[in-house]
Amino acid sequence: MPSAQDAILVLKGGRVIDPANGTDDIADVVTRGDTILEVGPDAGTRYPDAQVKDVTGKLVTPGLIDIHTHCFTGLGDFCLPTDLMGVDSGVPIIVDAGTTSTTIFGLARKGIIDHPDTKTRIFALMDPSQIYLANKTFICHYLRIADDERNIDIEAAKDVVDAHRDVIVGFKVRPTITDNPDRSPFLEAAHQIAPDLPIMIHLGSFPHTPVLETEKLLYQLRKGDIITHACRGGGGQLDARGEPTTAFTDAYNRGVLMDIGHSAGDFHFRTARRLIERGYMPNTISTDLNVFNVDGPVHSLSTTMSKLWALDVPLDQVIAMNTINAAKAINREDQYGTLTPGRAAEVSVLDMEEGSCILSDGHEEITADRRLRAVGCLRNGQWHDAVHDQKALLAEMKEAV
Repeated sequence: MPSAQDAILVLKGGRVIDPANGTDDIADVVTRGDTILEVGPDAGTRYPDAQVKDVTGKLVTPGLIDIHTHCFTGLGDFCLPTDLMGVDSGVPIIVDAGTTSTTIFGLARKGIIDHPDTKTRIFALMDPSQIYLANKTFICHYLRIADDERNIDIEAAKDVVDAHRDVIVGFKVRPTITDNPDRSPFLEAAHQIAPDLPIMIHLGSFPHTPVLETEKLLYQLRKGDIITHACRGGGGQLDARGEPTTAFTDAYNRGVLMDIGHSAGDFHFRTARRLIERGYMPNTISTDLNVFNVDGPVHSLSTTMSKLWALDVPLDQVIAMNTINAAKAINREDQYGTLTPGRAAEVSVLDMEEGSCILSDGHEEITADRRLRAVGCLRNGQWHDAVHDQKALLAEMKEAV
């Protein structure tokens, strides 16, 4: 019997879409242990002793990446269990976006990221503050910690980033302001702590703490920084006529990335349509999954991807947004985002379900004639079936705790 590391698995006969490699074909994906071995039509026939998983009629993609989730349960009371958003949803790789900050990042690392029971690969966009807890009542905003410059320690934050660069891929910044409406000390701090790392910016307001106006914010972002909730209504990216503002178009054209960041109410079909019709295609699709939106309107990454597909974004572009584009956004395109032989065996498998279905952004419902639904995924070469009744699974997890 071959060892697990030498075992060969063939995902046979699926429609393989790998945008980074320009692949859209019926093909086999062959893995050996935790590594992609070969991809091609009938490639599996060269391995007669391999384990075969028939995925005929399914969509096979590089492992999906969700760059905006909240998964550090115990550190943020609106977080969801990691694997619920990850491998149980056919998503091998997720990014926690700002649930935790510098002084408590070590707890997240030990308790969630490196925990032996965690099956999903986790990266983090860390809040640059000393103390930030993402919770239901916005406690750090209510107590005015989120806009207090005493909550910034540049040197201590540098030490945390340097100690965890294998998992910290950037910052999630709440661009709050203090005495100067033209600057956010927290945005400036992130620039100073690690200028080489991208910053994900929350587009929109918070209770209790004022933030930079959108126009001023957009002009302070750099190439590779990320606007999450980029298609929310009233975010300041559209003017009174519904046209993209000069600040938004300038940011987009200089390489600031546009991320969906769906959340409970931060994605609007109407805004997405306006931007896409005018040539401003989102770079990445993410969910912002948390306890407020897992039962709707978000549900899962595959559901969120379906919403962009329903807006007539070509399927290969939808897949790119959650594979190579997402990998590039977190500077991990040398590891993930493609099915190139030699890469880690991170592979997602989805159903393309035909038939009328209702999709909601939390404000508007549209009728689509097809949708994506996760079947499962390979995470580091290990197969995980998707769990479709996530609500029941979440209830079980809460009861167990």
